[in-house]
Amino acid sequence: AQQPFLSAAFIVLYGLMLLALVVYAVGWQQVIKHLPLTTAYANKAVTVVWGILLGLAVFGEAVTPRQVIGAVIIICGIVLFVRADNEGEGGQ
Repeated sequence: AQQPFLSAAFIVLYGLMLLALVVYAVGWQQVIKHLPLTTAYANKAVTVVWGILLGLAVFGEAVTPRQVIGAVIIICGIVLFVRADNEGEGGQ
């Protein structure tokens, strides 16, 4: 947002953003190819946790206690869901 529109820096940063989206899309395709869909989609919620961590690391954003509690709830939910899903498949 701080770069002039269509400047060299703007184009490079925009290109890096598009590259990140392509890497994400290819990575997601690999995840759903190798994991059961229920497990893959349950783990997709962890992107919220990554958003908190990247906000802290890249932008120096403060992490609030509510965010920590929310992240813990998300991770616990994923663990419980994956465990229940594995037990439902005969413990595989």
